[in-house]
Amino acid sequence: MSNGLRATTSTSHRFLWLPLRAVLSLCFVLVAAAAGSGSHAAAKGTAFVFGQETEQSQRKAEPQPYLEQPLKQLVKQIPELKGIRAAEDQQDLPMILKKTGDEVDEFFNNAIDLVANEEIQQQRLGSFGVAVAGETVRDNYLILRQGNGTRADFDEFRTDENGNRLEQLGIHRGFLVTSGFALICAHLSTAFQQDSTFRVLGEEKVGARETYVVAFAQRSSNANLVVTMAGPSGDVVHMLTQGIAWVDKENFHVVRMRTDLLAPHPEIGLQAQTTKVNFDEVQFVDIATPLWLPRDVSVDVKLGKYVDRPFPLEFRNVHHYTDYRRYRVSTRVVAPN
Repeated sequence: MSNGLRATTSTSHRFLWLPLRAVLSLCFVLVAAAAGSGSHAAAKGTAFVFGQETEQSQRKAEPQPYLEQPLKQLVKQIPELKGIRAAEDQQDLPMILKKTGDEVDEFFNNAIDLVANEEIQQQRLGSFGVAVAGETVRDNYLILRQGNGTRADFDEFRTDENGNRLEQLGIHRGFLVTSGFALICAHLSTAFQQDSTFRVLGEEKVGARETYVVAFAQRSSNANLVVTMAGPSGDVVHMLTQGIAWVDKENFHVVRMRTDLLAPHPEIGLQAQTTKVNFDEVQFVDIATPLWLPRDVSVDVKLGKYVDRPFPLEFRNVHHYTDYRRYRVSTRVVAPN
């Protein structure tokens, strides 16, 4: 099984290939977990049939992103926009994209191996979004970088207190698995802005910061930053993303971000998936430039009826990160007997 986010681009930018283990790579794990709570076979992924893409699905209408909606309607849909002051025009958009892209590029160029303390509240939701089951998990969250001047590979994963890698926290108890939040701003990098259509929605205060609010939606015709999900049979579903970024007006760092699926994927039973990330500035002693890293993350997933699942399901994960620090591997030389 191979999940993840793969990006290719013909530009001369440093991120020629960026295999992010993205937020949307949670989806297959989630499907297995949802059924796995009642079936051992389903937990292994053997109870699900992933159909081949048909000509009808290939011809389906282009999704209508929410950036094309009137702002008043969008504010009702997205509560985080309740304090927005509408933009009068789009004259500032090129400047915002240029400066934000430069800052996102700088983040990836300066990114180092990191580890943080993570607390996850995993919830299964019932009517009206009320949690009917839940558990709290604590672990170490690692962000590791590999590559050189023309290539950057990042991996995000969890370990226990002994350093053992944790792949599926809570999956066998019917909860979802989510990760990939530190890299979510890749949509705004200069390498991948060509993937999307952008719109300045307006300005809004986030805490003490004044921000530009910019919406984006990937274009299905030429998206290079592609989220893919592979089922056990090898069938792959490509998922496009839309989102909103709150960009600091002074330094053009992304301080908040929300992403949604551009369209549902009934072929795998996925109705909706929303990720909300709040970033904080983290200063390291031996690095001149601070890194903007996730502090709080909320992920909501809605599953429709699908194959052996006769009823819809909803899940929520709430992540909290503290104590970011350099990750260093220590070794010990043991003298032979």
